[in-house]
Amino acid sequence: MPTQTIDFQTWLSKLQTLQLPLWNDFPDFDLYMEQLVSLVNQYLAPLELDPVTPAMINNYVKHKVMFKPVKKRYQREHLAAVITLTLLKTVFPLDMIRSGFTGELNALSAQAAYDRFATNFTTQLQSLQLAQTVPLPFSNDFTWDAAVQQTAVTTIIYQLISKHLIRHAPNQKKGAIAHD
Repeated sequence: MPTQTIDFQTWLSKLQTLQLPLWNDFPDFDLYMEQLVSLVNQYLAPLELDPVTPAMINNYVKHKVMFKPVKKRYQREHLAAVITLTLLKTVFPLDMIRSGFTGELNALSAQAAYDRFATNFTTQLQSLQLAQTVPLPFSNDFTWDAAVQQTAVTTIIYQLISKHLIRHAPNQKKGAIAHD
């Protein structure tokens, strides 16, 4: 088996072991900005995303995607919001995320909404059957270009479906996430 195939399989296997933390896994005390950034980056490190920065978090507050810290201290709601935002912003603009957050928090508590997202993300990741959506490096018909194109197409399709669901969900209101 070629080295690239082994590296891809190793990466995919490692990725599929990731479990996003649930609400009760979060610290039960307020955090300062640097602690929040460090914890979020630690939780999401296996995904190899760009690291979260204080400027990003300040931008989320400025654009009213999440509420302001209380006396420069961040709570579980902030931690949940930043983890979720970091993942969602890989495919959605902030205004779409804000709308989705608002809809979720109209129906659920911050804890229930986050735990549902984290559980869904973890379940989907762990049950990923990549061979159904993209030819894998060990298959006879594999090419890197075809694999990139197929995953991009799949991402676009699911993004379009998600945007439609967010836009047409009942009781959608615009605005910032309210503090529970």
